[in-house]
Amino acid sequence: MKLFKNIAVAIITPTHTKQSFDMGLTLAKKFDSDLAIIECVYKTPAKFYFFETKSDKKIMQKQIFKIKEELKKWKELAQKEGVKINTKFALTESIAHWVIEYVKEHNVDLLIVDYPKLSLIEENHYDSIINMIHHKAHCHILTTKD
Repeated sequence: MKLFKNIAVAIITPTHTKQSFDMGLTLAKKFDSDLAIIECVYKTPAKFYFFETKSDKKIMQKQIFKIKEELKKWKELAQKEGVKINTKFALTESIAHWVIEYVKEHNVDLLIVDYPKLSLIEENHYDSIINMIHHKAHCHILTTKD
């Protein structure tokens, strides 16, 4: 019996460390589990409420490119270690809801959430996101801290 069949690492803060990825990779190797790295960031709101300008689209493209490059790097690292890995990202208006839905849809057994040192304002905001995930995601949750 596998202790954890599906492990997911959720990257939800703009300033995150590699610590949660390393923890997920180590546990996936140890338990011969599937690993998913999911990155969820706030979608930058359009300057004008009803439509996106060209500059809005460029900003979003840069955001997507940066996320894809980071996920590609982590996918390569996991594959070198022989770990089966999937990656997914989302630009969303609600990080907590997106992560909770991902956990349900993919039958995640263990969710690892990175929680680096943040400014006081960011800390208050991400505390509420992590608390919601802890209460509503029906799986084991490990929070890594600096």
